[in-house]
Amino acid sequence: MSFQMASTTKIPPITMSKLYVGNLPNETNEIKLRQLFVDQNLSCTNILIKRGGYAFVDCPDQSSADRAIDKLNGYNYKGSALVVEPSVASGKKKPHPAFHEPPPINVGNPWMRASASGR
Repeated sequence: MSFQMASTTKIPPITMSKLYVGNLPNETNEIKLRQLFVDQNLSCTNILIKRGGYAFVDCPDQSSADRAIDKLNGYNYKGSALVVEPSVASGKKKPHPAFHEPPPINVGNPWMRASASGR
């Protein structure tokens, strides 16, 4: 019996970068936001508009995302300065660099007496 090894082709991983786009005017929809990207010569794949004036935009790769951030962050769009930054997964939020949570202070239970023998 002879066996032939099937050639294994490595499929490159799908690389996509997701952006957060905030401070959108209320009347912004997917078509208008996609047109903004086209007008700025930027590529994007999926756009998800959320209530509250923000959206998530998928870019085909990291360099496209970086270009979008450079061109659109602070861009005046219909009277609003856009906030464009990398999207952070909801379960893995990084604390803001200016905010440092102080370490917890363990003072014990304030309802217990220091010594039970003092009764």
